[in-house]
Amino acid sequence: MQLAPYLAAVVMFAWSSIDNVYLGLINWWHFIVALLTALLVLCPLALCKLQSLNSNNRGAFVWWCAGFLLVPVLHFILTQNIPSYASAVPITHQFFIWLWVIEAIMLLVNKFKPSEQTRFQQWFTMDNVLLTIVACLSFFWALVFNSIDDPMHNQPIHVLVDVKRNLNNLDILLGYFLQFFMIYGAIFALYWLNHHVFINRIMAKFGVLHYLWVAISVTIVITPIASQILLLLPLNSNADFTLLPSGNHNPFDVWNLRIALLALACSLPLILAFKWQQQSALLAQSQKEKIRAELKWLQQQINPHFLFNTLNNIYSLVLTKAEQAPQSLLQFANLLRFVVYKGGQDRVTLAQEINYLKDYVELQKMRVSHKADIRFDIEMSEQESEQHKIAPLLLVVILENSFKHGVDVSDQNSHLTVRLTLDKSRLTLYCVNSVDARIKETSAQSFEVSDGGLGLDNLRRRLTLMYSKQHSLKTKLSANQLGEEQFEAELILTLEAQAPAQG
Repeated sequence: MQLAPYLAAVVMFAWSSIDNVYLGLINWWHFIVALLTALLVLCPLALCKLQSLNSNNRGAFVWWCAGFLLVPVLHFILTQNIPSYASAVPITHQFFIWLWVIEAIMLLVNKFKPSEQTRFQQWFTMDNVLLTIVACLSFFWALVFNSIDDPMHNQPIHVLVDVKRNLNNLDILLGYFLQFFMIYGAIFALYWLNHHVFINRIMAKFGVLHYLWVAISVTIVITPIASQILLLLPLNSNADFTLLPSGNHNPFDVWNLRIALLALACSLPLILAFKWQQQSALLAQSQKEKIRAELKWLQQQINPHFLFNTLNNIYSLVLTKAEQAPQSLLQFANLLRFVVYKGGQDRVTLAQEINYLKDYVELQKMRVSHKADIRFDIEMSEQESEQHKIAPLLLVVILENSFKHGVDVSDQNSHLTVRLTLDKSRLTLYCVNSVDARIKETSAQSFEVSDGGLGLDNLRRRLTLMYSKQHSLKTKLSANQLGEEQFEAELILTLEAQAPAQG
């Protein structure tokens, strides 16, 4: 879809290059040859464009220059020096001008995204753009008419601009500009009625049929009125020729009505396309804001849940006056610092998340080491963990779940094994914990939810929102080699890699 506008330029070139028309029949062979020729020239430019889209900043600029600067220059060099090439590929400078104009429009559209509400974008509406075009056309024709003596009696006129004459007759230039602005403004006024009255009010509320009746009826009524007003302009005082579509002084001429209805019909699809794009952009922005708000809500659920569990653990250590109490308070301070300052961020380094897990596991060991065998293995280097990013407070949910439903509820000796591995950008967290015999009859669903409904279901929702198709979470009840029931959870994530720090 990125190349669709440029393909449109190819079709326009092929169509405009047709110069053999007999009795209304188009020379199809000429059209096909022109189309294939333009496609042949577009191919290297299109390849450079695709490469620029898939490259970094410097590479994108180099590929863009190769496509939109070197390819045209090379074509003109070959055309000037190789006659056989010039005859085989009759591409003029107009084709590349079209491509440059389209590229400028595409760059402008891509620069001002719907999510970036700048002053320019707020101004960049359909009404303002069309009004600007009306002003530019009016000024252009004012310059042309002001460069010719009695232009209305010297038709057809030659399009030229006499700069010196225009500077010496600024008052006449202004008069021409205002008159042309009224002529083009009449078409703009019809568009404005079609956009803001006929479509926004009539079609939106009463449907297409009522829109057609009202739009056509009002156009038939106002066209002769507008024509009569425009006939009062000094430019239309010539008895033989006027600037109205009819070219005469009859405001009821059918050509005036035909052009008005044509303007109405042409503006309709443009307005509807603009509204569809605008609504799509608003819908996409609304969806992003909804997802962002939901993620925030999910993270806020996780943080208090863990904090309350940890406080209960420390409270039990303080009651027993255990020697580990000061160390546990220090561990808790580290955890709280991470939750407060990092938990609300979109991404943290994998190393920071692992340090958080280490503190969490050490704190839990102080409380349950007398009845549980806890192992936490990390199979990656510190450098690898620094070079990858992950959403904060994701991995700890699985550990919390295992402690809550595997270790805490058991009166017997239990075990918990956590293994964290990294293969390139593929992170795997494998967690397995024993299941107490008292809850052996329950299903794996017992391990899916923590207090208040904050557990693996919450984790799955966050993974869906933040990692979409880049994750896999599997849970199951199984039996170990001794036939004992255990719960397994395996999370696989494709992480984002970041460039190593310069130093």
